[in-house]
Amino acid sequence: MTAHRLSGPLQVERLNNGDRRLLRDLVIDLGTDLKIDGDKFEDFTQSTNGDTIITVPKGFVTDFSSIPTFARSFYRFDSVDLAGACHDRAYYVGIRKDVADEIWRLVAMSGERRVGKLRARAGWLALRIGGGFAYRSHEKRRQKRLARSS
Repeated sequence: MTAHRLSGPLQVERLNNGDRRLLRDLVIDLGTDLKIDGDKFEDFTQSTNGDTIITVPKGFVTDFSSIPTFARSFYRFDSVDLAGACHDRAYYVGIRKDVADEIWRLVAMSGERRVGKLRARAGWLALRIGGGFAYRSHEKRRQKRLARSS
């Protein structure tokens, strides 16, 4: 497990609806722990040495981790904020749900307030079971954005 944060502390502003807007870019290097199958996605790149780099841009709005209710008692929410922001961005740019959920698990185990393997696996499982609605919602919004831009 080699994931680590590169860009310094997470800085956000709270919006009226409870979401957060990033005040600076968030950059995560997942090392070689994750491959995105050669696909090119906005903000998700692979360096020449094979590391996967995620950039969540300044201004991106996230609800952090919308972990299903049954799993919320396992986490201090600030311990998985980085993971939630990266996961939301993965949904936003259209990365497959299984890969986005794996990104959440890897990032949850990195950073200053990381969670252990068991909690990361439990959160991953909760996303796999209960995250389908959020994924479909993001996919519909992404399709609308793509239609407007073409």
